Amino acid sequence: MISAPHTPARLRSADLRKIMVDASAPVGYLRSLQGVNGAPSPGAHKPESFKFGGWNMPERIDVSAGYRMARIDLVRTHDAYGPTDIDAKFETADAPGGGLISAHRDVFDIFTDPNADADNPRSYNFGPTDQIIASIHKVGAQVMFRLGRSEGSDAQPPKDFNKYAAIAKHIVLHYNRGWATGFHYHIRYWEIWNEPDLGKVFWAGTAPQYYELYGKLARAVKSADPHALVGGPAIARPNDDTPYRDAFLEYVRTERLPLDFYSWHWYATDSDDPLDFIRISRDTRARLDKHGFTRTRSMVTEWNYGLMDPLPTAVQRASFITAALIYMQDAPIDAATLYRADSVFGADGATPDKTGQALIALGKLKDTPYRLKVKGADLNGFAVEAARSADGRTVQILLSNYQIPSEFLGPRAADDVLHVPPVFDVRLLARRSISYRNNSGYDLTIDHLPANRRYSVERCRISAANDFASVGTPIYATAPIRLQNELPPPGIELVTLRALDEAPVDAAMQRPEDPATPPIQAQTPVSPDHCSASIAASWVK
Repeated sequence: MISAPHTPARLRSADLRKIMVDASAPVGYLRSLQGVNGAPSPGAHKPESFKFGGWNMPERIDVSAGYRMARIDLVRTHDAYGPTDIDAKFETADAPGGGLISAHRDVFDIFTDPNADADNPRSYNFGPTDQIIASIHKVGAQVMFRLGRSEGSDAQPPKDFNKYAAIAKHIVLHYNRGWATGFHYHIRYWEIWNEPDLGKVFWAGTAPQYYELYGKLARAVKSADPHALVGGPAIARPNDDTPYRDAFLEYVRTERLPLDFYSWHWYATDSDDPLDFIRISRDTRARLDKHGFTRTRSMVTEWNYGLMDPLPTAVQRASFITAALIYMQDAPIDAATLYRADSVFGADGATPDKTGQALIALGKLKDTPYRLKVKGADLNGFAVEAARSADGRTVQILLSNYQIPSEFLGPRAADDVLHVPPVFDVRLLARRSISYRNNSGYDLTIDHLPANRRYSVERCRISAANDFASVGTPIYATAPIRLQNELPPPGIELVTLRALDEAPVDAAMQRPEDPATPPIQAQTPVSPDHCSASIAASWVK
């Protein structure tokens, strides 16, 4: 066993987290949860004047290069502010916030004239949306098409649900069946509306009205493409007993409506706890199963750090996101689309910030799809994922050392409800009490590697001082390999072992016992050699 580099003198061994990785026997396949909101092409970003959340960026930027580097494989089309919207009307008396989004963006809607004929191809303005969908397709990602309107638009229900369903049907026909000089993209996911449970921000109608609209649109989508997957309701309050949980599921079951996926949203507000998503996903899965929807997928189609909290540091958000995605591997979550990613790759679309770097690190795990057994990680923020390639020549270990800020630990002084008067209340999860220890770094052992080989070991770090850069000189060692290093929170590190010898694969190297579950697909790789080669050299530090 070789330990390199040595533990710094100022750091006690007891302060390090002991992590064990068994490289010999994979326990399954990594699931790709590399989905995001926000299309890569120009024309669909959050306007520069809309500062809330920090996701705004210039319209002219194309972030396709960044999406390819991060191997983003699912993009939800919500909040493009005109493109992909059916009939959004901004800057009106009925639009929440009034002037958040300029009414000039109404011209980008798909169906701009409510009095037009829904069966006539000339009634549709597909051009702006065609550009958005094409940009997603070109980066190798699937589309999750949200049928409805973006934030800041009129929240009143459509006046004619039957006509709205006819419009939705023709949108599906355009993109999946070639209607109106269209395409054959085979878009799988069609999500009906957004957050109807959040006051009157997106839906000013009643719950029964939403049920009716859902039913008509769901059947319209299926009539246009029986292979399409339809779902909703994209709720913002998954912990509240609103009509969009059990009552909605009962309506869908009674009316025998399709529900291929059930979508929900969560921002870890007033907890900043990456375990929030796992706790909610378990409750959601149990609820779906109770109502007989055992085959319906559970998808978190918006998620991120605390939405109403002070903005975290760049590396704090990146570490939070990385830990959450590692935890989601073991959660009943079938897809996840981070809100949002078109703003995390810089002014040139290829200069990632800390979150963009974290997404790139997560994307690189696609090179090693066979998940390995890990001991020593926890659910408090010290998250670890390990995987290897099919031939056993490459092993990657991704570590995220995240620590919940002290002000968000322990019970709240008041009730567990976020009050946003007079618009809405959202029930929060009870906060956890955690005493952090032995999380100043890691004492990592990678055992049961094929014998008689030498390995290069590269450590790629994301921290306040490091932009996914190689830390030190790669190490050449014989197995087993032990690494002891500082990694104070918040911090992320991707450790990559590569066999240098051309020896045949060891017979002891096994594959998962369940070959029926396919591994994630390794899209066009960026560079298999060095972390620094994965990203543009001109990062802004």
